[in-house]
Amino acid sequence: MSDPTRVPSRNQGDDGIQWKRWALGILAALLLIVILQNSQTVEFKLLFISTDAPLILILAGAAVVGAIIGYTAPILRRHRHNTRREYGKE
Repeated sequence: MSDPTRVPSRNQGDDGIQWKRWALGILAALLLIVILQNSQTVEFKLLFISTDAPLILILAGAAVVGAIIGYTAPILRRHRHNTRREYGKE
């Protein structure tokens, strides 16, 4: 028979989820602050295109391009290295 005064034990995974939720909440709050501080419209020139756009969209676009480059560059470098190694064996 179980003891009704006994406090159920928490799983180890609960602690990990709790701090992740706090971190996600803090990141969301910081992102909201950055968005509100950079909501002004600025002139943006790229090659032959000139347009007005909210600064936060330009910053987000630059972050996405940087993330894509940061993700694909090591993959391409590894592929090139493996191709050269295989070509040298033949």
